[in-house]
Amino acid sequence: SSGINAELPFTAGIAPADKILYSIRDITSTVCYAPLSCSSIMSKKLAEGLGSLVLDVKSGVASTTDSHEQAEWLARMMVDIGHGMGVNTTAVLTEMNTPIGYTIGNSLEMIESLECMKGNGPADLETIVAVQGAILLCDAGIASTQEQGEKMILQTFRDGTALEKFLQILGNQGVEKGTLELLRKGEYDQVFKKPKFVENITAQQPGFIEAVNAMSLGTATVLLGGGRQLAGDKIDPAVGIKLIRSKGDQVERGDILAEIHHNGKLSKMLRTRIEEAFLIGESKSPIRRVIAIVKPDVPTVDYEVYRNQH
Repeated sequence: SSGINAELPFTAGIAPADKILYSIRDITSTVCYAPLSCSSIMSKKLAEGLGSLVLDVKSGVASTTDSHEQAEWLARMMVDIGHGMGVNTTAVLTEMNTPIGYTIGNSLEMIESLECMKGNGPADLETIVAVQGAILLCDAGIASTQEQGEKMILQTFRDGTALEKFLQILGNQGVEKGTLELLRKGEYDQVFKKPKFVENITAQQPGFIEAVNAMSLGTATVLLGGGRQLAGDKIDPAVGIKLIRSKGDQVERGDILAEIHHNGKLSKMLRTRIEEAFLIGESKSPIRRVIAIVKPDVPTVDYEVYRNQH
């Protein structure tokens, strides 16, 4: 055990009531109820004494909202609350029909995040981080334009400063020096638990991957043991799904689409659900991950327009 997944003593002190309420929402099908989502998110953010805040608000089948319009409404609600509390608040609307990056699952996503901070991350994950980080850099007066800020963020991935800062934060929170060195070297097998089984999902026909249903794969990961179905359920950090191909990729029959990492909970029905999450057709449809920017007192702006204007 590295101690990375351990809850730190001060975590529950940031918003203690919300910690209890969220565990109840998790098992009463109210995670998607917008007013509760808004109060849960903003209670924690505003308790931290921030000067500026950037919120990533998802829109798509795997988000907590039913439509793009509802996602924008939720974003606007949180932006207005933050602004009203004196915090410079921006929301970024991002697409969540397709999994971000190539991994779903606790350890798999942590490893992918670390690799991203080494400059080896998936392009869509890098884009989300760069866009949101650039907004903060502009708010702080460190970058003069959105484009400059994004380049500055991406440079920290390439030169190693992002990883070193993250490891410093982990060290300050009590992670042992030996574990930090293993993460720095990429010796992840020494830090994260490995699954007992890895099985492949393959393409049944040639074509382009037109969709990868993030909700189906997220639910499948929960059923593998990677998330809670009931309050008190123990999460298995080793299980999950690793995509080998994603939306927009061309495949031939028999190509590996994904790896299923599990510890014995993969039923035939669950395997079928994972297979059916991939839609293969004749059209190449790339992912557009960042959709729009929401700021207080001004209309929502398409991201590309915002980038050109700021």
